[in-house]
Amino acid sequence: MSASRPARPSGARFHRESRRDRYDAVVIGAGFGGLAAAALLARAGRRVLVVERHDRVGGYGHAFRRGRYRFDSAVHLVGGCAPAGSDGGLVARLLGALGLAERAPLLPVDPIYDLRLPGLSLRAPAGLDAFVEAHAARFPASAPGIRAFLDDCIRIRAESELAAEAAAAGAGPGALERLPTLRRLRRATLAQALGARVDDPAARAALAALWPYVGLAPSRASFLYFATMLLSYVADGARSCRGTFQALADLLAGAVESHGGELLLRAEVRRIAVAGGRASGVVLEHGQRIEAPLVVSNADLAQTALDLVGREHFGPRWLDRLARLEPSISAFVVYGATTLDLGAAGHAHETFAFGGLDHEDAYRAALAAEPSWLTLTAPSTSDPTLAPPGEQLFLLTTLAGYEPASRWRHDKDALCERLLALAEDVVPGLRAATSFCEAGTPRTLERYTRNAAGALYGFALSPEQVGPGRPAPTTPLPGLLLAGHWTQPGGGVYGVLASGVEAARLALGLPNASELWKALGA
Repeated sequence: MSASRPARPSGARFHRESRRDRYDAVVIGAGFGGLAAAALLARAGRRVLVVERHDRVGGYGHAFRRGRYRFDSAVHLVGGCAPAGSDGGLVARLLGALGLAERAPLLPVDPIYDLRLPGLSLRAPAGLDAFVEAHAARFPASAPGIRAFLDDCIRIRAESELAAEAAAAGAGPGALERLPTLRRLRRATLAQALGARVDDPAARAALAALWPYVGLAPSRASFLYFATMLLSYVADGARSCRGTFQALADLLAGAVESHGGELLLRAEVRRIAVAGGRASGVVLEHGQRIEAPLVVSNADLAQTALDLVGREHFGPRWLDRLARLEPSISAFVVYGATTLDLGAAGHAHETFAFGGLDHEDAYRAALAAEPSWLTLTAPSTSDPTLAPPGEQLFLLTTLAGYEPASRWRHDKDALCERLLALAEDVVPGLRAATSFCEAGTPRTLERYTRNAAGALYGFALSPEQVGPGRPAPTTPLPGLLLAGHWTQPGGGVYGVLASGVEAARLALGLPNASELWKALGA
């Protein structure tokens, strides 16, 4: 998955040493969460150093080149991109605060996705009202329940935001009593929330189509997180990225540098230094010591705590809780090019194709490495520059459990062929018209990001592991903050960008996100 010609910010250096030996903050890892934190801190006037072991920024958002083709490694869409003055729009607010709104290479996606189920197809349009009405028209008998379910989604997201503001202001647990939907559904699974509103199994299957984006079957996926994710796309604006999501990562990295920050690529942190009972900087792999009163880790949380810091700096209760948390699932991805004109044939940017109505069976099949479903992404229908004239790109993605490398060496080709066969039901003739094909396994994702077991979403997004059930961005070690999908709120581009915003807010000592945007003139 590495590129032959890496894209990177013009100022990024492959030098072994940073320019200074002291900064206001060091950020470990240049995934989207770390980049958001670093860019906001630099924008606020802090001297920031970002250290990244890969040869480019982006984490799961990095891209790679194969000959004349450019592929996103794992990111397909980002939500929260509506203009900053409207409700939501976290990504738009972030870009506005950094002065990047006019330069962001984001492309509107509508429909958000196509859904294929046996005997049923549905095109999910952008816009909350249009999304609701498309489902209500397809399942008229379930229309009242569909509207009630989306109303639950709207209410629980709004109330969870109020709860987060109250918690930041130091409100006690009684604040939850004033938030009835959050109190009722905060521990609900997606299946429970859907089942309470919609009787028709086909309508439930359609409304739950985005469950792969939270990495758990509906019976285990957090309804709160699913609702927040769904609305970030449907109500707040779904976007793809011109030139791959590497372009967005590079834009954020450029913002770090343009505000006086520094970025080191192909550089590793050996350990996080501790002095006087708090984080005091980092030591790079080659031995350079860098002092900083603040360290933000965008790296795997267990590796941060146990390898970079050391368990002696964390209490046993915190470490025990960390050990009990369940990591999320990984993915198997086929990267391909075809001579078929997917855009002219009417294929959406994203298509979810399931072999049956039972998403629980689909999840179990993925875990058994016998997938009966896939997501087909056709990025060059939105951005033709990703492939040469006469060809278009496609990605075939299914969730996958982590297996030993030897297992993937033996089964990689067979699983690739299985996904290509499944894709034939969506795009007849695709296999014969495929001009390039390569697959990435969970082991591949682990190798390039250092996320343990290639976890896509950090810790699994179950009701017990979102919100307060997830590690907080503050840690028992003063001076060490967390960003990325191992901390709150969770996985996905929207989630990790939100974590970076929260880390910056905490580092600047501001009471809430509104004050952060105000301080930065957004």
